[in-house]
Amino acid sequence: MKTNLNLLTLLLLSLVVINAQEMESNMVNEEAASEIAVEQSSIPSEYPLKRLSIGLKTGIPNIASIGVQYTLPILNNHLAPYFDFSTYQYNKDQTEGNLSFLEFGAAYFFNEKGKGVYLGIGFSSLKIDADYNNISLDNGGTGSGASKINLNTTNLKLGLKTGGRLYFRVEVGYGMGDIPQTVTFKATDNNNPAFTQTKTKNIPALPGVSENGMVIGNIGFGFSF
Repeated sequence: MKTNLNLLTLLLLSLVVINAQEMESNMVNEEAASEIAVEQSSIPSEYPLKRLSIGLKTGIPNIASIGVQYTLPILNNHLAPYFDFSTYQYNKDQTEGNLSFLEFGAAYFFNEKGKGVYLGIGFSSLKIDADYNNISLDNGGTGSGASKINLNTTNLKLGLKTGGRLYFRVEVGYGMGDIPQTVTFKATDNNNPAFTQTKTKNIPALPGVSENGMVIGNIGFGFSF
């Protein structure tokens, strides 16, 4: 009987010790979970991706253009097609007219989603509707004429775009293409419309544009949504 009592006492003491150890373990686990929750709450959540960007660019050859860019969900949100457009008046050296610039392509962001450093490839068309005035003619008179000039290039660009609601960007690159240097058109005598003459003139001088391509350089800003 005494032996059984001793065994019962030992068993009870063991249960007390085990229960105390479990309570201590639970308290440690709860404290660890609480610390993890605090640490996680102190870590800022990932900045929400703003897919649509609308803004302005100024530089060459676009002068000043409006652009739209949309980050696609494919390729882990690193690919963003874009579209740029501008139009402005040209008036220099007895030549005037309208110039329009159109470019579309896609940008691939290297490290960040929709922002940071990117490589862009696009196709652009610079159209010039030129009016030539006070042209000397072989009959001794002066005339005028008009022509349409298309400068098409394939563009490679390296850029940097910031994130956030208000963004800034900078781009440098080069547009490759066979760009004509002269244009041929029919000039009409201002005082005698019956007299016409075929004339050849240089295309309007544009900054960064040569016969082999054009330099690209611009800065811009806008809003993302």
